[in-house]
Amino acid sequence: MSTNYKSNYVRKKKIKAFSKKASLFLLIFTLILSLIPVSPILAAEDAELLDNGGFEEGKAPWINYRDADTSVTDQEAHSGNNSLHVFDRQSTVDGPQQVITGKVKAGGTYEFSAKVKYTEGPDQKGFNFNIQNGPSWENIDVMESATINKGEWGTIEGTYTVPEDADLSQTFVFIETEYANPADPETDLMDFYVDDASFVDITPNPNILENSSFEEGQEPWTNYGNSTVTVTDQEFNSGANSLLISERQTTTTGPKQDLTGKLEAGKTYEFSARVKYNEGPDQKSFNYNIQNGPTWEYIEVMETATVNKGEWGTIEGSYTIPEDADLTESFIFIETSYADPGDPVNDLMDFYVDDVTFGETLRTAPEDEEPGEIYDGTEAVGKTPGNNNPLMSHKFGADPNAMAYDGRVYVYLTNDEYEYDAEGNVVDNTYAGINTVTVISSDDMVNWTDHGPIPAAGPEGAAPWATNSWAVAVTHKEINGEDKFFLYFSNNGSGIGVLTADSPLGPWKDPIGKPLINGSTPGTEGVVWIFDPAVLVDDDGEGYLYYGGGVPGGGSPSQEQAEHPQTARVIKLSDDMVHTEGEAQLIDSPFHFESSGIHKHDGKYYYSYSTNFSGSRTGDDPGYADISYMTSDNPMGPFTYEGVALRNGSQFFGVGGNNHQDFFNFNGQTYVAYHAQTLGKALDTVQGYRSPHINKVEYDENGKIIDIIADMKGVEQLANLNPYQRTEAETIGWNAGIATQESEAPGSLLESLNLHVTDINDGNWVAVSQADFGENGAKTFEANVASEVGGTIEIRLDSKDGEVIGTLEVAPTGGEQEWVLMETDVTNVTGTHDVYFTFTGEGEDNLFNFDYWKFTEVAGGDETPGDGDETPGDGDETPGDGDETPGDGDETPGDGDESPGDGDETPGDGDETPGDGDETPGDGDETPGDGDETPGDGDETPGDGDETPGDGDETPGDKDSDKDKELPSTATNLFNYLMVGMILVGIGGVIAFYARKRKVNVE
Repeated sequence: MSTNYKSNYVRKKKIKAFSKKASLFLLIFTLILSLIPVSPILAAEDAELLDNGGFEEGKAPWINYRDADTSVTDQEAHSGNNSLHVFDRQSTVDGPQQVITGKVKAGGTYEFSAKVKYTEGPDQKGFNFNIQNGPSWENIDVMESATINKGEWGTIEGTYTVPEDADLSQTFVFIETEYANPADPETDLMDFYVDDASFVDITPNPNILENSSFEEGQEPWTNYGNSTVTVTDQEFNSGANSLLISERQTTTTGPKQDLTGKLEAGKTYEFSARVKYNEGPDQKSFNYNIQNGPTWEYIEVMETATVNKGEWGTIEGSYTIPEDADLTESFIFIETSYADPGDPVNDLMDFYVDDVTFGETLRTAPEDEEPGEIYDGTEAVGKTPGNNNPLMSHKFGADPNAMAYDGRVYVYLTNDEYEYDAEGNVVDNTYAGINTVTVISSDDMVNWTDHGPIPAAGPEGAAPWATNSWAVAVTHKEINGEDKFFLYFSNNGSGIGVLTADSPLGPWKDPIGKPLINGSTPGTEGVVWIFDPAVLVDDDGEGYLYYGGGVPGGGSPSQEQAEHPQTARVIKLSDDMVHTEGEAQLIDSPFHFESSGIHKHDGKYYYSYSTNFSGSRTGDDPGYADISYMTSDNPMGPFTYEGVALRNGSQFFGVGGNNHQDFFNFNGQTYVAYHAQTLGKALDTVQGYRSPHINKVEYDENGKIIDIIADMKGVEQLANLNPYQRTEAETIGWNAGIATQESEAPGSLLESLNLHVTDINDGNWVAVSQADFGENGAKTFEANVASEVGGTIEIRLDSKDGEVIGTLEVAPTGGEQEWVLMETDVTNVTGTHDVYFTFTGEGEDNLFNFDYWKFTEVAGGDETPGDGDETPGDGDETPGDGDETPGDGDETPGDGDESPGDGDETPGDGDETPGDGDETPGDGDETPGDGDETPGDGDETPGDGDETPGDGDETPGDKDSDKDKELPSTATNLFNYLMVGMILVGIGGVIAFYARKRKVNVE
């Protein structure tokens, strides 16, 4: 054998041996990797908040809740060697407890689970996994319940989001059996075991700031202006460090972090920072600022907060980057309120910052999702036939404020809309993106007309300087002989703005271009949240504004701070209602939290408010989030505490949350408007989405408010509906599966403002309550509709399955904004009935849009014109014949027939009653062509707003369809690593293949 051949042969054998070993090594390595439980790349690190959840380290820190005894045992275990034995229980609430105070945060989302087993008692038993936020049992939430089989380990699991307004001064979790009182020792108070208890923080973290808690040193934080910034362990809000800002030369100096390249125009970001100072004045205002652009002229104060000396305070809010922002340079910084020159003691003190965040808000709907679309079905939810609360069920609305004007009640609402995570799941309401105000109105208190949103704040709002528009107060006043309307809104908790209009529906404008009330308003010092206004125009025309809320002391207020927060104020308004006069006066409302309200009854002024969640209660103290009230003989006070007027919604509806009220008078009767999560409960989304209710208010002989009983029944209908005048389709008593949207067809109350009913699919319906058809009855029915698809309107009496009195075939009109008035005959119907419009059709797309409707009345028997017969519908068409009755068919303008709905559709004829359909050509004019009724005549392009339901997957409940197809995270990990392993094995195989194929040079 030649030397070359022998050398090549040996080399070939070595390569083969190496290839086999490499392949075997790669296979073993891959299998090992696939068994390692590693989280996916880029997944957030979940933080377990419970200690010793498997009870392998003894009992601590678990303790007994109430009267139970607990001990670690090895007689039963789901995993490991031990579990916790719960015994000698005296009531069903007794069980194991662990304190997690300081570990959870408002708005945070947590995943929890526990294994439970019992061996004696009934065959099945319900167990609850609970959390208590605050010192009182009234703040207990049952996060999840599970039915456990005797002798088997069962699981209680779910997710929970801490409410934004939760009292986190004391927080703990515990496990109990389902409530029973009296409790049976054998079937309710049996021993049980708990194992593998877990409570994990899964809150998404959108924060784009680096080193927010300064635990990793100072970088990348720098100083803005002339100051020194250093990391210190002398003060901290969390962790072990904070950032100290010292040697400040001006008030604008503070900590800064560059965000260039990280921001996007038009997007909304949430931010927060904790701030503390120990020397200087008792209180100091701090600003959280942003600069987009190269010079200081681009600085915007995103939020201001008043901080108490020696306490950690919070600056927080949300901010939308303007569409035209210069993003070539962007950074955030924190400063004290501006003063020039700055006083060394009162303005230029050292301060600390910690836990600074700035991140994209989660308040975004998935692509193609229409915000506000909440339900698609054929049965009523929330507001059901026979009940008049909540006022509406096709959308949410909170913080109701009611104004009676010209025979109607207008209710203005914080525009709660569903918020979604990236997967399309509904998440808790953060309120961060709310910048519009919903308006509804009614003349009978049961059928409510949806007037849509008022764009109040944000880039497209009347007040673009403001970020939010929460909890408004609206009033009217005669100025220079004309009625003027004033809307006061909360820019989150940082201040109050004002808008004005010439009608209750707008259009609205900002008369001053800045906050009316903020931290610099005289007398506002010490107000934690500058929000929740209430307005009163007294009998003498003088105006007063009430506002303020919050509890001082941060997350751990003292009992005195809880009982007397002293954060409510009243200030006099100027004659023009858009400026203030003098200094705000303190209202010392016990346990005050939010929701100022004011009304007058029998010469007394009633100030109402919602109580806080802090401190303990004794005797006649109000509960948590109750509506309490005070009285005075002067609108500026002082006010005397009277008691509770309305308990929290949990007492009436089985679902609680915050509370907000407004007392108002209509037709000589006092009512209270308030909100509750009743619609959310019906939709299984009790996540801070609220709905408006109204109930009557009565007083005793001493002027005290008799305890108000909130209910779903609501108030009685005050007047019948007239079916012979134009009625908006969005005037709704009850409904199923529809939505409303802004329309291009002219409106009735206000020409420039109109909505229509949309998202109409087979089986959906809308209904009105108590339409009075009179003695003659109806003859025909007409509806203004627009459609690309087409369908049918079935007109039914008294229920969605009731007698059909007519059917209107809706043919396609050429577009969803191509409006055509269509008519059909109806079976004669007399008397008073609920009327249901049931929709039928094929396909998943929107069948048609529905603007308004009207019946025509059966004519009388006397058809001779000019005979002096004054009966409506007698066929007397001659103008000026003295027949002044509405609906008489007298169509000539100026004939003196001034009644609304009289069929006189010509503009300018003197018929001035709003809502009678006589405001704009085309809105009630039945002559084809003169009211822009012809499709394709230049009306708006259909589909340009992407209004077709079904194209954005609008059906609630279907958002998880893709999610249901996802693998669990552990399976995903295994799959990922098996894939990596297969690739590595493939590489090894390739090496072996080429080694075997390699030709040996024997030459």
